[in-house]
Amino acid sequence: MKRKTKIVLLSVVITIALIVSLIGGGKYYMNQRAEHQHEEMVAYVKQYQRVIENDLRESDKNHFIKSITINYNTIKHNPMGGIDVTGYVNGDKKLVFHSGIDKYIIENKEKIETDGVGITSKLAELMGDE
Repeated sequence: MKRKTKIVLLSVVITIALIVSLIGGGKYYMNQRAEHQHEEMVAYVKQYQRVIENDLRESDKNHFIKSITINYNTIKHNPMGGIDVTGYVNGDKKLVFHSGIDKYIIENKEKIETDGVGITSKLAELMGDE
């Protein structure tokens, strides 16, 4: 091959390698960032888990709830604000609830509250919330 052809070919290979490494590095960075954000949300939910538990127990007319388990793998950011959480009651994964927690400013004071709690019909029946 001529020297000019070798230089052009080498330039193309280097350019492709550079583009691939930039894409790979960007993907790695985004994955690390998402993982870090998820860890922060998990820590936040653990800190304010009591708020979700209290909201669920307020609806429990039959005092059915003995334990509440939050599935930390399902925690995600709500695009409208706050954090969405899914969990289950009394160790039974069929008795599912969904909730969200968010920070509100009421009378110049920050307050953490749920955005409401959604429960399965079976759980509603057992809690006496029909």
